[in-house]
Amino acid sequence: MSETESNNKMRLYRNLASPYTRRVRAVIEELGLAGQIEEVDVDPYAAPPEFLAINPLSKVPVLITEQGEALPDSNLIISYLFTRGHGMAALPSGAKRWAALRRQYLAEGIIDAAVASTNEKRRPEGIIYQVFLDRQVAAIQRAVARLDEEAAELNQETPTTVEITIGCALGYLDFRMPYLEWRKGHDALAAWYTQFGERPSMQKTAPQPT
Repeated sequence: MSETESNNKMRLYRNLASPYTRRVRAVIEELGLAGQIEEVDVDPYAAPPEFLAINPLSKVPVLITEQGEALPDSNLIISYLFTRGHGMAALPSGAKRWAALRRQYLAEGIIDAAVASTNEKRRPEGIIYQVFLDRQVAAIQRAVARLDEEAAELNQETPTTVEITIGCALGYLDFRMPYLEWRKGHDALAAWYTQFGERPSMQKTAPQPT
């Protein structure tokens, strides 16, 4: 690869344990953009100064576009990627669109709660706030139950960002909070996830300890 070709590539700053990173990487695979993006590992908890200059919030993922613009949020990145590739279904229109977006919001909430729980447990044992952890678990369980009720509405063949987000959320629960055993009592969602998890984009982006 020439220097010019390398410079024309987008660059994704990532952490392979991050569910936010996984959402973006799965979309990249589904859109057929992997060959246009260079991926760079970064630890947001010990970020080097050059990364902080790109994203003062010290969060991943961050996408550097072909024009050098830094996009520091997974939803923002995904919106941009949709202008660069194709292969994923668009969200439905009308009333179904809002139902789909609500499911995506629930999945994002699961991710947020699971990440918050993981971060809380990084604190010294004596100052971990158990009430906070219990609240996150309760929120996750309610959201999983609601998604189970609506599992029949989820796509398998050509996913939208809704299915990608739900898949990444459930995968992160398996990765960081397996003790929740989220599949129990949620047969419809578990069956959907078993099939959806076989997609190459999900297999390739499975979370890895860092």
